[in-house]
Amino acid sequence: MSLKNRELIKNRLYGHKDFLNQFCISKQNGELHHAYLISGNIGIGKSFLSRQLAVYLLNDNNKKTLLDNYSILNEVEYVLSLDQENSVWRQVFYHSHPDMTYLSAIKSDQNKSGLIKIEDIKSIANITNHRSGRGGWRVIIIDSLDKTNRNGANAILKILEEPPYKTIFFLIAHNTSSVIPTIRSRCQQIKLNPLSIEDTCLILKDKIRDIEDEQTKNLALLCEGSPGMALLIYESGIDKYMDELDELIRKKLEIDEILKLALNWGNNIPKNPKLSLATQFIFDKLFSESALRALNINNNFSSDQQFYFSISKLADILAQTFTSNELANIHMDWQKEFQFNQANYLDMGIFMQQTFYKLYSQMHFR
Repeated sequence: MSLKNRELIKNRLYGHKDFLNQFCISKQNGELHHAYLISGNIGIGKSFLSRQLAVYLLNDNNKKTLLDNYSILNEVEYVLSLDQENSVWRQVFYHSHPDMTYLSAIKSDQNKSGLIKIEDIKSIANITNHRSGRGGWRVIIIDSLDKTNRNGANAILKILEEPPYKTIFFLIAHNTSSVIPTIRSRCQQIKLNPLSIEDTCLILKDKIRDIEDEQTKNLALLCEGSPGMALLIYESGIDKYMDELDELIRKKLEIDEILKLALNWGNNIPKNPKLSLATQFIFDKLFSESALRALNINNNFSSDQQFYFSISKLADILAQTFTSNELANIHMDWQKEFQFNQANYLDMGIFMQQTFYKLYSQMHFR
């Protein structure tokens, strides 16, 4: 199936062609590494890519014999052609394939830490200690290393030190600095780039019905080539708070109105995990943009676009008030306090009020 014909098919893999080429060449030459550490921004498709490559490997027994002159480009096209019409694809993406283990963690009443537990990591042996059920590859995906603690990381390391036969690990990490060096040294490290704005818009159009072109582009620009984060922002409901904040800052209302908004915003964070992630993203964006402006670095950030006015205005004031190093420290402190409050079930409404009060009192943006 040609790439052109795949434009109408959802669940398509976009971007990351350089790594796909590299992986296909390695497979055809029998030179695949036993472990790939795949890193990059949240929401750019690291998990999707890993599972698509798992389908590619596990579909070997069903794959038609390739012609001798089959090019690497066509091999990549073959990888991209594997979709929900393929039985192996469905088994991999619904996590039911007997030769694949997919480990992830979602914070819940049963898993309050939100971490991948060491018992889950030890369960990898259920696959690696036995022959492949279908006589081919075995694939382990851990999504992500950011959600493992030290004990979990050591358990992973122990497996990687003696890699099982014909088994490939795809270890996902949003930030490799948090991955212990001994794991990094045993993996081929792959840093994925954000998607193009065009590809991000195509994915958003695939996933969101009736979205306007302007809103699609604004989301793509806001999330800088991360369609996963753009979808999360869209679905989180944070636009309601951003729109109200925009209005308050434009009208230069008193602090009481802003604190009222902050309280409502914070009170809803524990009830809505997507709002929590979106809030962290927005404040990361605010502090990062402020630091860039403090260094007089220009980028494509536009105050005329939806979602942008309040961030742009606050970023300007922060950049005029603090140095880039001070902003980096403020950013780090905010992240730690946000995560501490959430982990300990503290009042997020009060926390958000304190955040906006500090910004208000320090910047005097009346």
